[in-house]
Amino acid sequence: MNNLNLAAMALWAGLSMSCSPKTSTVKGVICDATMNTLTIVTEANDTLSFGTANAEKTATDGILLNDTATVSYEGKYNVSMKAQKVIVVPGTRNTLGGDRDEHGCIGSAGYQWSEVLQDCIRLFEKGIRLKAINGDQSAFIVFSPDSSKVELFFSSGDKNEILDCRALPAGGYAWNMEDDDTKNVHLVDGKWTISQRGKTVFLQKE
Repeated sequence: MNNLNLAAMALWAGLSMSCSPKTSTVKGVICDATMNTLTIVTEANDTLSFGTANAEKTATDGILLNDTATVSYEGKYNVSMKAQKVIVVPGTRNTLGGDRDEHGCIGSAGYQWSEVLQDCIRLFEKGIRLKAINGDQSAFIVFSPDSSKVELFFSSGDKNEILDCRALPAGGYAWNMEDDDTKNVHLVDGKWTISQRGKTVFLQKE
């Protein structure tokens, strides 16, 4: 094999390595688990779900709610993407339904109360997720059935905010309150945004 072929092979190998999907790892508390899926809540209060049918699993005592799972996956996260590896550490194992709140929502299964829907919901199913412009915090927006109100949920643990729908003079709608210091929800270029004092603080990601 001549030097030219060797150089070409080396270049191809380098390109292949550089184009390989990045492996990421995330850790969280299990809020839902079935035979082939796993949903965790991370320390940042993000709810992430993974397909585990072909994943390498390490779980000495099975996989139950409130266990801590470390999940490895390739590429950019998307809902129900395939996990490569799952390592489970037993946590405080509550009986499902034993941690209902005053509304009857089961926290260990990922449910929380929504005032605008008057129901127990899981944010990753009912909400639209936005990421903070600065920082790693997340927010979810949940619309009432008639879209007259929107409820904001924050991974920081801040109190939920409920905003009213208002028609804009230039057309379209925004959800806010008369007090200018409150949040403002608006659809901009096909993406939902949350702004405050005229500055965008959360933006919907792809």
